[in-house]
Amino acid sequence: MAIHFVANLHFDCEDARREAAAGVSHTAELTRRICETWHRRVDAADTVWILGNVGNPVHLAGLPGIKHLVRSANDPRPWDCLSTGRYASVCEFTRLETPAGRFDLVSDPVRALIEDGVGVLHGRADAAWQRAGIVCVCASRNEWGPISLDDLTRTGVALRQAA
Repeated sequence: MAIHFVANLHFDCEDARREAAAGVSHTAELTRRICETWHRRVDAADTVWILGNVGNPVHLAGLPGIKHLVRSANDPRPWDCLSTGRYASVCEFTRLETPAGRFDLVSDPVRALIEDGVGVLHGRADAAWQRAGIVCVCASRNEWGPISLDDLTRTGVALRQAA
């Protein structure tokens, strides 16, 4: 049972075109790529933290994993998200204790507490937020899918938390 993180799925949204890789001509193709990558990386018993900007959540129904939403300003209100039955939980911020350390999960890193020894995983692709201990998990930065905590740790990203 692995833990995965992803953000900025933008399912069926025009915003997705701005983040699309070369060769993607429409949002349906981008949605297909994200879903294929998700199926390869995530098992049914895994946990997936989605850090905002889902877009049309109908696509989540066919994807494996126990999904938790850390909503962005662009996602529906919490009770609307929960009423779909697609999420095990919905919040705007959470602190996650993992074997690799403690992490604040937020859509926008401005909402993080920024404490020593606590990493920040977020969904804002703005390069200004890319520094040690603060990591963007946008689908576009992770070959169009969720990234596991193990992969973050293996690449050293999760270990670069503030001392």
